[in-house]
Amino acid sequence: MLRTGLAARPDAVAEECWVGFFDGMVHPVLVKDRQSRLVFVNRAACEVFGHSRTELVGLAEHALIPSARPGDIDALDRAARDEGTSTSEQELPAPGGPRRFLVSRRPAGDFLVVTFVDVTDLRQTERVLREREAHLRGLMDLHPVIPFSFSPDGTLSDVSDRLAELTGLPADTRHVDSWWGVMHPDDRVELMALWAEAASRGGPFDAEHRLRMPSGAWRWFRVRVAARRDADGRIERWYGLLEDVHERHMSIAHLRESEARFRAFADDAPVMIWVTDVEGMNTFVSRGWLTATGQTLDEALGEGWLACVHPDDVEPSCAIFADALARRRSYTNEYRLRRTNGAWSWVIDVGQPRFLADGTFIGYIGCCVDISARRQAEDDRVLAQLQVFHMSRHDMLTGLPNRHYFGECYQEAVADLMPGRSVAVLMLDLDGFKAVNDTRGHPVGDQVLRQVADRLRTSVRSTDTVARLGGDEFAVIQTPVRSEKEACDLARRLIAAVSKPYDLDGTVPEVGASVGIAFARSQGDTAEEVMRSADVALYAAKQAGRGTCRVFDEATDIHLQTRQKMKAALRTALGKGELSVFFQPLVGLGDGEVTACEALMRWHRKGAGWVTPDQFIPVAEEAGLIGAMGEWVLHEACAQATRWPGHVSVAVNLSPLQFHGGALVDSVVSALRASGLPPERLQLEITESVLLDPTDRNIGILQELRGVGVKIVMDDFGTGYSSLGYLRSFPFDKIKVDRSFIRDLPHAREALAILKAVAGLGRSLNMRTTVEGVETQEQLDCARAEGVDEAQGYFFSRPLPAPAIETFIAARLNDCSAPGRPPRRKEG
Repeated sequence: MLRTGLAARPDAVAEECWVGFFDGMVHPVLVKDRQSRLVFVNRAACEVFGHSRTELVGLAEHALIPSARPGDIDALDRAARDEGTSTSEQELPAPGGPRRFLVSRRPAGDFLVVTFVDVTDLRQTERVLREREAHLRGLMDLHPVIPFSFSPDGTLSDVSDRLAELTGLPADTRHVDSWWGVMHPDDRVELMALWAEAASRGGPFDAEHRLRMPSGAWRWFRVRVAARRDADGRIERWYGLLEDVHERHMSIAHLRESEARFRAFADDAPVMIWVTDVEGMNTFVSRGWLTATGQTLDEALGEGWLACVHPDDVEPSCAIFADALARRRSYTNEYRLRRTNGAWSWVIDVGQPRFLADGTFIGYIGCCVDISARRQAEDDRVLAQLQVFHMSRHDMLTGLPNRHYFGECYQEAVADLMPGRSVAVLMLDLDGFKAVNDTRGHPVGDQVLRQVADRLRTSVRSTDTVARLGGDEFAVIQTPVRSEKEACDLARRLIAAVSKPYDLDGTVPEVGASVGIAFARSQGDTAEEVMRSADVALYAAKQAGRGTCRVFDEATDIHLQTRQKMKAALRTALGKGELSVFFQPLVGLGDGEVTACEALMRWHRKGAGWVTPDQFIPVAEEAGLIGAMGEWVLHEACAQATRWPGHVSVAVNLSPLQFHGGALVDSVVSALRASGLPPERLQLEITESVLLDPTDRNIGILQELRGVGVKIVMDDFGTGYSSLGYLRSFPFDKIKVDRSFIRDLPHAREALAILKAVAGLGRSLNMRTTVEGVETQEQLDCARAEGVDEAQGYFFSRPLPAPAIETFIAARLNDCSAPGRPPRRKEG
């Protein structure tokens, strides 16, 4: 074979040796001619390419590479003709899959010897090492501790990029001496000395120091350094770890500061303070203990303190402490303690377990107080405990049980329930108490609360419990109760007792009470459930007019929930356009023309239809919405009134709540300015409840409104206690007589006399008079006969929407034969 491919060799033996030599090589070897044709392949090449030597000889080299491209073939041909040696790396197919080879081409006379060195495993190893290095660097970048190394001459290497980020050192730092330049001056000298010592003996080195950050702040770090030595013991390299310990250092500093403060406090405290570990052994005693007993600190630590305890008290004291320690509970103990002079004095020892935030028990802290100087020490101790116990369960102002003790009493009462019996819970709230506090001051309010408590105590049986839950809210547990009537009878007695007059320093506050009642009929009825039911019943009692009582029922609860839903719906009614303003005319009894129109709010609730004002106005006041709604009505009414004839005014009702907050005058001025309505065409109607403010604040607001130019009207005149007196306190422009004085006319003589008196009073005070609720011709005739100026009621018109009221006003101007209207006088 060789003779066919190589120059003829006379020595066949030499040829066989030469073939044997190449076949003995583990690396594939090819010999090709200048035409890139294979003339020889060794056994290793046959194994790699998967063909016999006969099959391979004569082939072109590129035939061994199925994926060879034209450019690769040209390169192989040029290599065959090239006289120089070349080396490249190639991936070649192999029976076990592609492998990478380092291919060397060397010319040998007319031939080119191609040697293949398999580097597949080497490249795989290199890739794995690179991946491991990247993995390691990734872990190092995430690790809070930064490694570094440096040569014996101080040259840094293997430095993480985070070193500069963490320490503030320049990113190009290459020598450990840079460290000294950013180190705190107070740390530098000491650490340089420590490092010099460590370097001289070959380490290790472990120290904490401060480095200056780019911001100028100082931060604590811990650096640890160890040396690596060669076989002769010489230091080859230093390896180090840098750790940010600033937070720990600060925590330790804060802890030491806190401990120092505690020790200072404990040593200066007038009591003897001690601290134990989890085993109950003393780890600290204050100066007070050492001074009192004469022990040294070492003598008092551990169980040494027992040496100062009276022999008869050692065993009981140890038993009490051991029991508390086992259960991790606080304890109180009294024993006799030997003083420095040998005398015995009684001390009270109070211990409290200590726990970490995660609940781990860490020992006890306690104090000893000398009680030997107290007279009748035992009685005083018991009395003090009883006082503390009583204060924790009773209201300090009234002495009644507080909410916590009330709950305990309820549990006891329910636990003792007998068949056929129940426990009644009465929730009592004072009516008018807020006005007492606001107008007469809290001292008078406190006197009222104390007197209320006394009256409640004397109104119940010895088996009942009276408690003050807070503010002006009281509660009663009545047990046992046989019937609902018993609880209602008690409620009425309580209301009567509370409602009696109070004479306090010459003032007589008007205070009443409302009561809600609920029952517990089994031990499964919890205090929370029953008190909530009683609260619902109390709410119903207040809604019924106060000064009354109500028993809880499901209907009341449903009503309350419905009311709450109405509050929520009312909050969004303005934005949804559900609210509107209707107007009811006031007709002058002299000429029959409309003189004014009263603005009345109406609510068409989506999905529920029209909601009457008597339903939603109280809800609006209770929910704090009346201010916003009242301001909206003012603007709407003034804007609408500008469409009417100039002699027709608009009347708007004001809630007493609108006088709170100081924004009413601004709201009125804003509505007038926005609409352009002259102030004299706006009438503001108030009830006498507005004038109940004893500070004259509301009178001042009315005077400001009068200064703006609007008219002030007293509505529902005659229904209060002192309506005539209010006419003296403020010069109203108009009086509106309540409909209750019109309803029974013309047959009720008393009502007719009152109407006549009011009309005369109005004329004498230069105030116009108006009657409400006129529904019949007879009622209108009576009002006209008595000289009333205006009338309002269904006889003329029901409240009308804005477009309809314009039509009505126009009709009254043009229709001289309108019902109840006299012939219109001709001008001139």
